[in-house]
Parts: sequence; C-alpha cells; structure tokens
Amino acid sequence: MLYFLITLVFFSSIEVVSKDLMNYLGPFEMTFIRFFIGGSVLLTFSLFNGSFKKLRYLGRNDYSLMALLGFINIFFSMTMLQYAIKYGEPAVVALIISSNPIFVYIISLMLKHEVVSVKKILGFILGLTGISIVLIKNFNDLELEAGAMYALIGAVSFAAFTILNKKAVSKHTPLIVNIISFAFGLICIGIFFTFRGSVDITAELFDSPVRIIKLFYLGIFVTAISYITFLTAIKRIGAVASSLVFLFKPAVATIFAVIFLSEEIRLNFFVGLLISALGSYLILKKNKMPETVCEK
Repeated sequence: MLYFLITLVFFSSIEVVSKDLMNYLGPFEMTFIRFFIGGSVLLTFSLFNGSFKKLRYLGRNDYSLMALLGFINIFFSMTMLQYAIKYGEPAVVALIISSNPIFVYIISLMLKHEVVSVKKILGFILGLTGISIVLIKNFNDLELEAGAMYALIGAVSFAAFTILNKKAVSKHTPLIVNIISFAFGLICIGIFFTFRGSVDITAELFDSPVRIIKLFYLGIFVTAISYITFLTAIKRIGAVASSLVFLFKPAVATIFAVIFLSEEIRLNFFVGLLISALGSYLILKKNKMPETVCEK
C-alpha cells in the first residue's frame, strides 16, 4: 500500500509542479529535461541491479518497437501533456489524462483485443460524459479549450502507447523497455531541435533555485522513482488494483492545485470527476467470470 500511495502522490503532482515552469521553457524542452534526468536514474538503477545485462537479448524488432514507443510516449504524448499544462487548468488536465483506461478500452475494441462488454461500454459512456461536464466552461475560453484539446490528444496517444507497451513488456522487463524507449524518445526530440534550429529555454529558468529543484523533482521522483514504485505496487497488490491510481490522481491533483496554485474548482468539475471515475472503474474492474464471444 505504501508503494501505491507514493506513486499516487508523485503522479498527481506533475501538473501542479510543472505549471510555473512552462513560463520559462517550451513543452518539448520540458519533456526532454524530465526524461533525460529520469532515464539517467533508471539507467543507473539498472546498472546496480544487473538488469542492464539483459540488453544483449534485444533484437532488431525489439529495438524497432521500443523506438516506436519512445516516439509515441515521449516525443508526442508527454509533450502534448506539457502543452495541456501550459494552456489549461492543472486539475482539468489531470482528469483528462487519467481517463487513459477509457481510451485504452475503445482502441482495444477497434483492434479486436477486447470483446464487447455492456459493463465496459457503460463505463466508456460515463467516462466521456464526465469529461464533457468538466469541459463546459472551457468552451468559452480559447486558451482553456486549447489546453483541454492537447490533454485529450495526449490521453488518446498515451492509450495507444499503453497497448503497444504490453507487447514489449511481455518479452522484456519493463525497466529495460523504458530505458530504451526513453533513449529513442530523447533522440526524436533532439532531431526536432536540430531541424527547428533553436531551443525554447529562457535564462530566468536558472535564476531561481526553486525552479531547478522542480526540474529535478519531475525527473527523479515523478519520472524515475514513481515508475519503480508503480512496478513494485503491481507486483505486491496486482495490476488492476495498482491501476486505481488513475482514478484517485485527479482528486489528489485537484487538492494540490487548490493548495499550491489557489485554483478555483467549479461544481461541474466535481460532478464530472465522479462520473468519469465511475466510468474508469467499470472498465478497470475484472469480471468474476471470463467474457467469451459466442459464434453461431
């Protein structure tokens, strides 16, 4: 339970902690710094526990898949998250990003990885209904609307990453998969910087020790340590129970936003949060009996 709580706190703090930083650097730069620090920590950890030796078992197809994972997750999804944080409200962004199980289910249905389930379809409908209720105000503000759209794009792309990631971790340890995918994602951003010909980082970023601490917090604790605690939680209490972190994250992120950013939370947010959380719960909840598809 301790590992679950640690993961929940770290996962829930990213929107609030990085909100101020977005005034001093761009979304791609924020993502690059965060995953460079986090990847370095995971690489060091793998060297100490011996996991790094498993790289010798990777083939060309493995590297190709992990390169794709790095592009989807780091270059695209996580950068969309930073754009969402820059323009949107942290609590709203946290809710949309945490709706990942909803989009994972619908993509899995399209790919025929899931069978049709009345319970899960209901969960999908409730999830989208909850998000729509939360976004009522955003449609009157172009900047908030942009933030919400970036968050939705990030959530859908992260759902696609989640599905592809299952294939990679079925053959190799999650630690190795993440180290390699992090590296490829960082290379993609580096190539992007080269073609753009500039890096969006202001000198004021380094004027405050607090901002530097925030950068290392996001890299070490949110990106690296929380990943390790999440894997440990999965091992201790199971994958489904650990996935409940996505249900509690919006609520905890909201508390952080109120305390640290003095963000005003509207009534429709709480209504949408409850409905969306219920939808995600129905999708994540395992059936007592396996679902089967009957063919006549």
